[in-house]
Amino acid sequence: MSLVSAYLHPLPATELFSDALWVEAMLRFEAQLARAQADCDLIPEAAAQAIEQACACVLLDPVQMAQRARETGALAMAVVEPLQHWLRSHRPEGLAWLHWGTTTQDVVDTANALLTAQALALLQQELQGLQQQLLRLAADHAATPILGRSLLQPAQVTSFGLKCAQTAAALGRSSVQLQRLSAQALCVQLGGAVGNNAVLAEEARRVEQALAQRLGLGACGHSWHTQRDSWLRLGMEVAVCGGALAKLAKDWSLLSQYEVGELSEAARGQTSSAMPHKRNPVHCLQALAHTRSVPQLAATLLACMEQAHERALGEWQAEVVHWAQLWTQVHAAAAALRLAAEGLQVHAPRMHANVEGLHGVVFSEPLTQVLARWLSKPEAQRIVADGSQQALQQARPLPDVVVDHLVQQGHAVPAELQSQLHAAANAQLAVQVSAARCHALIDDMPRVQHPGWEEARHDTHF
Repeated sequence: MSLVSAYLHPLPATELFSDALWVEAMLRFEAQLARAQADCDLIPEAAAQAIEQACACVLLDPVQMAQRARETGALAMAVVEPLQHWLRSHRPEGLAWLHWGTTTQDVVDTANALLTAQALALLQQELQGLQQQLLRLAADHAATPILGRSLLQPAQVTSFGLKCAQTAAALGRSSVQLQRLSAQALCVQLGGAVGNNAVLAEEARRVEQALAQRLGLGACGHSWHTQRDSWLRLGMEVAVCGGALAKLAKDWSLLSQYEVGELSEAARGQTSSAMPHKRNPVHCLQALAHTRSVPQLAATLLACMEQAHERALGEWQAEVVHWAQLWTQVHAAAAALRLAAEGLQVHAPRMHANVEGLHGVVFSEPLTQVLARWLSKPEAQRIVADGSQQALQQARPLPDVVVDHLVQQGHAVPAELQSQLHAAANAQLAVQVSAARCHALIDDMPRVQHPGWEEARHDTHF
């Protein structure tokens, strides 16, 4: 990561799709391909051992690899050629069988699937951690009243817990979808030069399955060189997940504004060089910065699907670059919001004060419903609308203003009606519907334990 991108990443030690990981994954493909072919009695055991040794011993310099790839247009050539040179000098019995029956895109696609499997495990780890924090907040604040905002204006009372539970549910759906789609997308690529397995022929299926088992990937039984549908569906779900994360970061940022003051991130010292009083939502900032490019990355990946014939001319090559960026950005956003959630400070008194500061006008709908039982609905709507303006101007509770208006108009206002009007404008009563919905969402939440995420937390290598 460069300086200008590293400061936006909440986990500086985590790198996805790094040069070292790419090299390791491509070498792993070549070694395990030879081993799988030997297991299927297609190449000599001595050749497989030689190729495995070459993959373990050869030293690849990413700078030199990039230079060679620029000359050939094929990244995997910069892997195969050094292996050939090593075998020629040390274990010539493996030379004829290196990279046998495969092609450069097979190497890169399978390596990319390996790296994506690791990226998926790390993303699921962050999503699971964030979801757990959101569920904790949901349970703690199921009945904490907060203004619901519509078009950024005060609308009705909801609960902060329900807002958290709704986001947790969305992330849970994405998590389940990612796991389901990954089973179809994270597969070995073994099509050969034009995707028809001309060299391996009838043995291709056996080799593919043996290789998939060794690499921990799927075996789809066909080449996906230029048919990227399953692969891109997985990528699009990552983008959808990024959208859910961006929505959460935007909401929390708006609630952290001083004028609103309903949330704040954990204190981290001075965050402004000129204004010591400021308490910036840094993790939300990081999440929003990382999700900003996600829609464009998704669109670019979709545009890369028009790959010509049996091998793309630039589209696939662009896809490889932007694929890594998409996963990296969404993972960073999830990590930033997980950290924000862990230290989030919920200012319930300020939430209550913001509701009370509107003097009951956010209860205009239930007040109208109560009044419509005693008057016609059009008249009830008119009285509440006029009363809302007066309540704000006079800083008086809207139910009292409505009662005064009814008296002035000569209406009898029985105690039952007054009681109903004040109950309709009671935030603690109004929030109970949201609290019940919050608990229902928590009970129905899809929470999935994802295989391998515990290991992924500690080990970003294969």
